[in-house]
Amino acid sequence: MAEIWRPYLHDVANHHDPALINTANLERLLTTRTSRVLTSRNEILVRVTDVHRGLSEGDVTSTLYHTPETLEAALDSEPAVPDGLDVRVISIYSSDSIAPLKISPPLLAILLRQYAVHPAFIQVLLSFGRNVHVSEAGSSHICVDTRESDAYISYQVNYVEERPRKIMPWSWRHTGVYHHRRYPQAGQKGHDLFIILQPNEASILDTRIQDRMAALSRLSSDPGLDQERARDFPEALHSLVLSSFLYNWRWYLRHLGDQFDKYNNRALVTLPKELSSQESYDMISALRNLSDSALRAQICCRGNLELVKGLNTGVSALRGRECVDPLQQGLRGYDHLEPTLRGNIDSCAELVPRIRNAIDLAGYTLSLHTQLETARVNEELRDLTSHLKNLQQDTVDDSAAVKIITFVSAVYLPGSFVVSIYGMNFFNFDDEAREIVIAKDFWVFLATWLPLTLATGVVYVLIMWFDSWWKRKPFRLFERPEATKVETETTGEVRT
Repeated sequence: MAEIWRPYLHDVANHHDPALINTANLERLLTTRTSRVLTSRNEILVRVTDVHRGLSEGDVTSTLYHTPETLEAALDSEPAVPDGLDVRVISIYSSDSIAPLKISPPLLAILLRQYAVHPAFIQVLLSFGRNVHVSEAGSSHICVDTRESDAYISYQVNYVEERPRKIMPWSWRHTGVYHHRRYPQAGQKGHDLFIILQPNEASILDTRIQDRMAALSRLSSDPGLDQERARDFPEALHSLVLSSFLYNWRWYLRHLGDQFDKYNNRALVTLPKELSSQESYDMISALRNLSDSALRAQICCRGNLELVKGLNTGVSALRGRECVDPLQQGLRGYDHLEPTLRGNIDSCAELVPRIRNAIDLAGYTLSLHTQLETARVNEELRDLTSHLKNLQQDTVDDSAAVKIITFVSAVYLPGSFVVSIYGMNFFNFDDEAREIVIAKDFWVFLATWLPLTLATGVVYVLIMWFDSWWKRKPFRLFERPEATKVETETTGEVRT
């Protein structure tokens, strides 16, 4: 990959100041970063539009190349500056801002070498293949280099473009522009070369350039029309670029304002208990996205303002030798573009704090909703705890009753056991005397029953003591557990 760029890098020092060219760094960037910038497929979409000397009818030609073979043949078959050429515009298209440019690395290397493109344009070229990066949104990579015989202007425009879709109706775009002016020399006429990197095939800028070319043809066919407009075309092309995109910021900011009003009104009128946690989070997330978009737009507008100022100086340098009227030397439309961009920057500066206030309000609403939910859950837990304590107390009472019944059963059980063993009658009913007669051996029953009852009670107590010792609990045989007192936080009522 590095070999295809070396001819361009070898020759570029012959056309530009070697002290300002880091050849090793340029080779590394072109070798490692052009894989996502330039297409790796066999697809080409490049338009070459020429305005020839004289501006007679038919002198404006435009050719669209779709295959590598036809473009390579066109680049190899003619010199860099064909005889009679006034302006050449080379448009390189992409299917989308995040898609690679539809030109292969070998063909671009030939194009850069043939036209001795200024190295500053490489920085603009490497910005393609991805969306406008937030860390570079304020940089236009503008470079203005003027000399005795040549002048170079290179820059990038970051902007937004409205699309016909409901979800995300605005897309971020960038367009790269390279302009090389060759001033007239002895026996030679000057010319202008433009290389424009377009974000899509149906760019409004490309349409306006073609319409401008058609207007030049109409001017040339009618000598009575203003020929000054034809001579101003190279400088006017920069105004075409800026006016095609920079006025979109107003309507993008209007879109952000409409979105902000919708969420802000909802945040102001919705009570905390009416808004779920998920809805509050979605609102905060949407407002954060609006804040990020407004900050990004503000940074881009500041970068565009610096770009307009730099282009005004650059165009003044281009026209300084040919135009004596100082009012006509600057960028066309500069007096309107500068205050427009300043107004956009001020609008963003007002919008961002209001969005942050809405984010704070939505955050407070979410916090209050969380507190209300927590209080409700705590109240339910207190009620449940009270119910469980009552249930526990009932269980303790039932356990005490069962314990008493068990103890009484233990008292009577040995007697039944003795009776069943001995199978004798200790009580007889005398029908004649009509009285109960106790047997003389009744003491045997008592002598057996009482020790067994005492032994049963001792065994029960020992079992209870051993259970308490094993569970490391205090031994309480006849003590009743105390009820736990619970005091509610809201009413202060004491429950047992």
